[in-house]
Amino acid sequence: MTISQYIVDLLKNYEDLEIETNHMSDGSDRNGLFKSPTRNIKGYTDSSYEITEFYQFMARQPAVSEGERKEADEWLEELTYWIDDFPLNYDFPEIDGGRTVAGLSITGIPAPLEEGEHDIVYQMSLTITYWRERGVA
Repeated sequence: MTISQYIVDLLKNYEDLEIETNHMSDGSDRNGLFKSPTRNIKGYTDSSYEITEFYQFMARQPAVSEGERKEADEWLEELTYWIDDFPLNYDFPEIDGGRTVAGLSITGIPAPLEEGEHDIVYQMSLTITYWRERGVA
């Protein structure tokens, strides 16, 4: 399983959230997850290493009326709090490949990215940190 798919599966626990990876172009998808080109690695003497990866989460929300914009802001704020509180309320699900997830966090507030005729695309930054045991021969 990829880390992107892991995040998507984890976020499905929030209101059965449906997320596409690397796709939102035609507007049919409500939410998308996109990997950023940055990755931090910290190696350890036992050959394991800690990896931090960065992602952009995009959420397309209706925004015709002021009420819809307020609902979108509230929904994004609640999602942010849910992610913030996740490690306090749940254990991170297991992942394959000798990896163990240590944390998932919001590193940027939900902000409007693009406004359409009937909706707004909001963007927020996510960070995931995990350990990987290397298969040293």
